[in-house]
Amino acid sequence: MSKLAQKPSHAPGPEHHAGSVPPPVSHTASPTPPSPERGLKRYQRHLHHLRPARWHIVGGLIAGGVFAVSTGAGLPAVMNYLLPIFFNQQDKIDPKVVEFSRALFGEAYVERLLILACIGLPLIFVIRGVAALLNRYWINQAGFIVLESLRLEVYTRLLSLPLAFFHRNKAGDLNARLMSDTDKIKNVVVGISSDVVTQPLTLLSALGYLAYLSVQNRSVLFALIAMVSVPLCIVPIRMAARQLVKRSRQLADQGGELSAVSIETLQSPLEVQAYNLQSRQRDRFVVRVREIFRLSMKTVKYQAAVTPVIEVISVCGFVAALYFGTKNGLTFSSFVSLATALYLSYAPVKKLSGIHALVKTGEASLDRLEYVLDTVDTVPEPAAPRVPAAGASDIVFDQVRFSYEPRPGETAADLAPALDGVSLRAAPGETIALVGASGAGKSTFVTLIPRFYDPTAGRILLGGVDLRDFDKAALRDRVAVVPQQPLLFNATFADNIRMGRLSATDAEVEQAARRAHIHDFIAAQPEGYATQVGERGNTLSGGQRQRIAIARAFLKDAPVLILDEATSALDAESEAAIQEALRELVKGRLAFMIAHRFSSIRHATRILVFERGRVVADGPHERLYATSTVYRALYDRQATSGEARSSA
Repeated sequence: MSKLAQKPSHAPGPEHHAGSVPPPVSHTASPTPPSPERGLKRYQRHLHHLRPARWHIVGGLIAGGVFAVSTGAGLPAVMNYLLPIFFNQQDKIDPKVVEFSRALFGEAYVERLLILACIGLPLIFVIRGVAALLNRYWINQAGFIVLESLRLEVYTRLLSLPLAFFHRNKAGDLNARLMSDTDKIKNVVVGISSDVVTQPLTLLSALGYLAYLSVQNRSVLFALIAMVSVPLCIVPIRMAARQLVKRSRQLADQGGELSAVSIETLQSPLEVQAYNLQSRQRDRFVVRVREIFRLSMKTVKYQAAVTPVIEVISVCGFVAALYFGTKNGLTFSSFVSLATALYLSYAPVKKLSGIHALVKTGEASLDRLEYVLDTVDTVPEPAAPRVPAAGASDIVFDQVRFSYEPRPGETAADLAPALDGVSLRAAPGETIALVGASGAGKSTFVTLIPRFYDPTAGRILLGGVDLRDFDKAALRDRVAVVPQQPLLFNATFADNIRMGRLSATDAEVEQAARRAHIHDFIAAQPEGYATQVGERGNTLSGGQRQRIAIARAFLKDAPVLILDEATSALDAESEAAIQEALRELVKGRLAFMIAHRFSSIRHATRILVFERGRVVADGPHERLYATSTVYRALYDRQATSGEARSSA
């Protein structure tokens, strides 16, 4: 794997200029610190995601209000007014119903009351049904709008974060935050928006009607006893919520770990099978699955316990109220009406307990999302970004020092600097090879040029301007990178080459492919340049992937070029062709070549020899071979191994 893409999982400290001391940085592998704010206040900073969905939410809330009133007060009222009609209890029919019927039907109203009752009961359910449908549709539509907005914000933030962040965090865990945690926040929005008006209004409507009808029947004690039992239901809800938020946070973290293990396995099938790691990966997967199972069952336990506890409290209140109500002359129709209202007053309490649990569950996901959104960009844009001057490609390293961020358990004193006091000037047109033992600082050196990291101390100048003063996108437009193991996207050959310059025409893409000696291979494919490469380009050889990356560099036509052993995966015949192409590519540019084998630097005009983060020698091959013991040892060792391979 390219060293540009696989530097240590520890990342550099925040950006600062020469001579400054980096502030301390948290080194937790995947931190998700809980916010001190709890409850709905946690969501205030994210309310801007609701703006595109505000009219959907308003419509859903209005529909929810209609549903709540028609349920909490409408159903009990229908039961009270219509039951005597159904059971032909003329003396129990409400005088208001009689008066309304006489005005509507005249003196023959008695025969038509049953028709009125048969119309009234379905009508209330039609109103409830339409209101419930509109509430559910509009609120869910709002939820998906919020999900899209939130997920896009997190994804955009991920695109802007520096390499250090991705080295510090697992890809699977970040994917879980982007996909699973945003979906949980969507569920919170849908749950709250759907029930926060509907359920309280249903409760108030039911209790209001309960109180009204109890007063009408001189059974005030019934209502009082019933109402007293409702607040008691809050106790188990709050007790369960405290446990739910704890388990939810643990579940979210374990879900991220499970995703990391699965993605790691799916992305590395060759290594898993070559080293017979199936049992190891399976055991790691099983550990995560079982931990999620354990935490999930604890969550289910607390969620399931709430409903029966509330029902026990409810039935106790109901029985007590029924006892005292019948003692005060409660009639059957009043009993059914009051029982309906009482039942409808407890149902919202159970639903509101679910909202409370949902809010608490969402807090864990919100913590994980805010970790991404609030991560400090260690390579920030300058306050007044500049654009590199046209044609500027001279680069100066001025006493550059760089240290990676310590891993957990390490301190800065435990680590040797990756670069230590590097100073040099690179002029346009030079082809500079970087050689040295593994870990000598070569890859770190070139990653500072496109500003993937910032120096810990010192400065790097392009055209006399500190890189930290440039707009990052404009700076990187001036640098083309060909990694040792380039990644191809799941797109066509044409689109993969066009990554070098998105505005390139088909003719320019084909020309770049010809110069990289990959055109004949692409043209032989079933659909030519429109053929899909496949995920990560795994169906191609390493040499084919490298030539596509070289074609990107030809297409980008940047004044600064970084080649990380761009011919390492080529056979001898292909390497000869690519060497010729590279000789053309580097003309007129400032090129840096990380050399792992000396055959690839034959047209370098200058060689930098790295040892322990320092440039210990600088010059052409002949002079370095004569004066640098480090370079001579590296060269002779590789020459000897090359001869051994040839004789073999």
